[in-house]
Amino acid sequence: MSAASVNQGSATDPGDGGSIIRFIRRRPLVSFFLWAYTVGQVLPWSVMLAGLADRAWLLSGSVVLSTLIGLLLPALVITRITDGPEGLRALWRRAVKTRVGLAWYAAAFLLVPAVTLAVGVLLGGTPPDRSAGFLLTALVPHFLLPLVVTFVLINWWEEVAWMGFVQTRLQDRRGPLLAALIVAPLFALQHSSLAAGQGLLPGAVLLLLLAVLAVPFRIAVGWAYNHTGSLFLVGLVHAIGNAATSGDGINAGYLRHLYPGNNTVTMAHLLAMFLLGLLVLMLTRGRINRRDGLTLPERPPPAAATAHGTWDES
Repeated sequence: MSAASVNQGSATDPGDGGSIIRFIRRRPLVSFFLWAYTVGQVLPWSVMLAGLADRAWLLSGSVVLSTLIGLLLPALVITRITDGPEGLRALWRRAVKTRVGLAWYAAAFLLVPAVTLAVGVLLGGTPPDRSAGFLLTALVPHFLLPLVVTFVLINWWEEVAWMGFVQTRLQDRRGPLLAALIVAPLFALQHSSLAAGQGLLPGAVLLLLLAVLAVPFRIAVGWAYNHTGSLFLVGLVHAIGNAATSGDGINAGYLRHLYPGNNTVTMAHLLAMFLLGLLVLMLTRGRINRRDGLTLPERPPPAAATAHGTWDES
């Protein structure tokens, strides 16, 4: 199709939707990031700049709204624009897919917390109170409750956007390893406002460290997703790591409760996912693509590619 015919078709197609829709169809990922890093960051940055980060409920609320408005909303809207209703339904099916096998849930609920707690003990030493009663009674308020809250309000939808929209589109064209490598610093940048709360230089160092540690994490969740097709599982793994360490912003996570005032242990889940990601990389020898025989809900060919003659970005 010639450039002239493409331009003519775009100008006369009544379903074209104007220049913004055309841009979104040509550049869905760029469109996502333009929204996520501007509109999506307004609330958490406002809380930080106003010096209100010490109010946990306010900071947590800004993160929830940032996730829903800044990540989930553009992922759903852009998917609808580029892939149509069936593409949106396919994304939703992946988001609510819970049937993945008991081994995956065992790994999520046992392996992830075990490695995280082991790293926490290495970082923090023996907990001040290691009595069985103290350790067990802390499980519900400082692990299970933060897990439910962060999963339902943040991490589930965060991974629908990052894994289900961004990383999946990238790996369709670049392969799963390169997709994880690209997504890691972008994923870290989403947490820029929280890092800035540590001060300019410490925040920059923390952000850089998060970008590095996020690479194996994105590899691990990419591998899990490619073998299960479940964004529900990916969000759950994400939430379990957070709950084992830092909590939901209002309730201290399990390690933070075991080591009050020790900020070093708050890095435990990042280091644990780093180690688990490296383990996945070694065991699979870098082959984290879809398992043979696994059928994932595919994104349908975008209608815009036929209607407008161009498709520059998956």
